[in-house]
Amino acid sequence: MEKMFSSEGVTKSDRMLHTPGMFAKNHLLYVQEVGRLESLVPHVCRRENLDSYLIFEVVAGKGSISTEGQTIELHKGECVWIDCHKTFEHVSSEDEPWKLAWVHFNGNCAAEFYELFHKKNAVPVFKTSEKADVAELIGKILDGVKDNVSELAIHSMLTQLVTGCLQETTGKDTMEEVREFINANYTESGIYALLTERFGMEQSLMEQKFAGSYGISVRDYILNRRFNAAKELLRFTIQPMSEVITESGIGNEDLFYQLFRENENMTPEEYRKNWAQWIKD
Repeated sequence: MEKMFSSEGVTKSDRMLHTPGMFAKNHLLYVQEVGRLESLVPHVCRRENLDSYLIFEVVAGKGSISTEGQTIELHKGECVWIDCHKTFEHVSSEDEPWKLAWVHFNGNCAAEFYELFHKKNAVPVFKTSEKADVAELIGKILDGVKDNVSELAIHSMLTQLVTGCLQETTGKDTMEEVREFINANYTESGIYALLTERFGMEQSLMEQKFAGSYGISVRDYILNRRFNAAKELLRFTIQPMSEVITESGIGNEDLFYQLFRENENMTPEEYRKNWAQWIKD
């Protein structure tokens, strides 16, 4: 039995398994397994139906990953993010066996983070750079698990890894240009027409692509910017409500009051009284 399950002579690894507490399982990102691996001889690893997500970087050598009907060659400096609920297989090269740094993780919003990545990327592979030094971050997570650091600390490191990977794969594309255009013009009443004219894209398609990149619709992003502007005007100016409604870009009194009820559980007048620094009781 020892020989049947032994990896001696096949791989050399430094790994840690981790069992999270209930708070981490319910509220945080948590590690299931993390480590570094060096293939000593070519080998295949095949898994399926794991309640887990896997991120790894090829630190040296080369190999390939097969998942969701795709087989992709991997080389040094390339990273992978896959959903392990689905069948996957990774294979180390025969002539250049690889070294990997990897982490299996799960937890609160792990699936949602992966969906953002998956919608944006046709393949689960991306290049590493200064935005997300994946192997270095995984090394810190490994050290943290070894040192029994808190679940919150592990969650923080995993969040840094996941968000870094999302930034790495997003890059500056059309949707980032859309977001920057909205940031500069969100108070304009005809902003949807301006967006369509500027980017030559139907509103429905833009909504779909923007939500895929940022997890929020164009409409809600514009409303959030306008609502934040309204809150700033209430806190730091003495302008009357009518001017706040106009200058923030909200432009509609009913919507203005609705946004405060839904997001702050109070009226704009109450918000100003509670938060404005210039109001004295």
